[in-house]
Amino acid sequence: MTAWTATAAALALLAAGYAIGRYRPAQHLSDWAHWQTYNTRQTRRTARWWAVWAILSAENLGWLIVHPRQGWEAWKHRNDPPPPLSPAVRITDHRAHKEG
Repeated sequence: MTAWTATAAALALLAAGYAIGRYRPAQHLSDWAHWQTYNTRQTRRTARWWAVWAILSAENLGWLIVHPRQGWEAWKHRNDPPPPLSPAVRITDHRAHKEG
């Protein structure tokens, strides 16, 4: 491989990476899969359901690979009870305490 060929290959890879980064195919697939979850008529018999399942599973596994500590903490606290509610707000009528 000559220097010109290596330079041309590097520029071609750089241009391809830039084009992919601008188009963001993974983001488009993820958005599509999330929108498909609102379709209530899907069943496991359709190829669309399996495609959505595969895309969302890959997204979740990718997040777990990138953020293992946050994933472990979320897994440990997945069944925690909700925090207690704050006390109700008390509204006082200041007109009743007016001197005069």
